[in-house]
Amino acid sequence: MPARNLYFLVQYLVINQIAKRSVYLFFLIFVALMSTSCGVSREIPGTPSARPLSQEERNQYAQRLGMPISGKENPALIREVALWAGAPYRYGGTTRSGVDCSGFIVTVSRNVYGRELPRSTTGIANATRRVNRRGLRNGDILFFRTKGRKISHAGIYLGNGYFAHASSSRGVVVDQLGSDYWSRRFIRGGRP
Repeated sequence: MPARNLYFLVQYLVINQIAKRSVYLFFLIFVALMSTSCGVSREIPGTPSARPLSQEERNQYAQRLGMPISGKENPALIREVALWAGAPYRYGGTTRSGVDCSGFIVTVSRNVYGRELPRSTTGIANATRRVNRRGLRNGDILFFRTKGRKISHAGIYLGNGYFAHASSSRGVVVDQLGSDYWSRRFIRGGRP
């Protein structure tokens, strides 16, 4: 009897080891396939892509946004802003069917950079590090004084002196920071 039990024990151990090795080997092959995936990048529909803009896309977005696109801009930011271009203004809105300036910044920042910002313009200003005009980078937040002496409007810097914002009269648009109107009302930049 003990020899027979020993035979079954050895057989059990051998089969168990083979099963463990097979599972381990399957896991390694699975990880290798998932990490290489033939070099194909899978983009999730509705989310901006970080892949560089093609010349055709640069031309298309330049026309849609009304600004020159050099290719040095953040491609994910340009794609996201292009999705919003022309969205109507709606106080308190956060969707493309209607958005205000802080709602636009909060949503674009979340979609492009994965960062959460406060919902109000003042809250966003308090949550950012000051940046002067010469130090602006793509994705920085711009703060303006359009009413009174306090910050009352904000936009997101795209590069090359252009920024996107939700205008109360024109909806989501791209404007030049150096224009007479915006230059006089610019307070500071902010970097989250």
